[in-house]
Amino acid sequence: MFGLLNEAELSESLDQKDYTSRRGRFYLFWNCIKTSGRPMLVALMAGNAASQTELSDDDTLIQEVTGRLAKMFAPTTIPLPSETIITRWKNDPFARGSYSYIGPLTQPGDYDVMAQPHGPLHFAGEATCGTHPATVHGAYLSGLRAASEVVDSIIGPIKVPHPLVERKMKSEPILTPSSSGGKHKLEDDMVQQQARNVRQVRNEDYEASVIGAILNEIGERPIKPGRAGVNPFLLYTKDFWHTCKAECDKVRKRATGDLNARASKTEIRTALGQMWRNASAEIKEPYLTQTQNAREMTAASTAEFKERVANWDREAARIRQEYIQNKPPPGSNGGMFTGRTAIEYGGGRRMRKITS
Repeated sequence: MFGLLNEAELSESLDQKDYTSRRGRFYLFWNCIKTSGRPMLVALMAGNAASQTELSDDDTLIQEVTGRLAKMFAPTTIPLPSETIITRWKNDPFARGSYSYIGPLTQPGDYDVMAQPHGPLHFAGEATCGTHPATVHGAYLSGLRAASEVVDSIIGPIKVPHPLVERKMKSEPILTPSSSGGKHKLEDDMVQQQARNVRQVRNEDYEASVIGAILNEIGERPIKPGRAGVNPFLLYTKDFWHTCKAECDKVRKRATGDLNARASKTEIRTALGQMWRNASAEIKEPYLTQTQNAREMTAASTAEFKERVANWDREAARIRQEYIQNKPPPGSNGGMFTGRTAIEYGGGRRMRKITS
């Protein structure tokens, strides 16, 4: 996106009236190559300039915008566009050149008032979207909102369950006892298993609250820095690849007599290795120095990481102990919660298991 400041009717005039006639003409350009996949510019008109556009022929507008681009990007030659689309919204019977704007007496809730349904009628459009007025995406979002209101008026609001995803419980196996004594034993086992499931859920919830207290106070455990991965030969290869490739291509052409012959990547890598081995100390020195500096920075980062992790572990242990003392787990002496979970061992966002 880039803009254009229009010149005054009188050169270098300081009177605002001299800028009125050209105000809003091609004042903004959008580069749409990323969205369209083609070299495309969208030029915008505003105010009186938009109304004047409705009365201007296509050739006049194309010549004017091309001339303005030529001045902006001089001395580059700007050709005429291969294709043009000129919109005239005032002549559109469904638009008439209008869109919402903020007037002097506008109140903050006016857009919401415009969006309110009237009986069975529901309204959409950018003028009903207070967050994105006067935009295409505002019109799109308002359409989604109006469609949702219509559905709600027909079938009623959709109730979202809470929690959205139910906790999975272990399903109990279907048991077929062979005797009355075995039946009582299996019933006892099922009762014990259900009790264990309840305790497990309760313990997981409590452990999650402990972890939440730790994260809220000191944040995530520091992440170990990665290795520098700097190699002097790879740095040398990056700088001399194209030079070596050109030489290898020449050798390949002379050997084959084919002017279009090209050396393979294996041949280029072999030649680069030979060049590196035969390179002087002066040539190798900057690459070796860069590698050594990277290793020293990695060592310093690792030492700092170890110190930060040690401090984090101490604080996490303190927070855990204080939390258990202030809010002891129900039905437990707290012994099983005095260890550390995966997050405190550096497990990050993986599954966190209770450690006893």
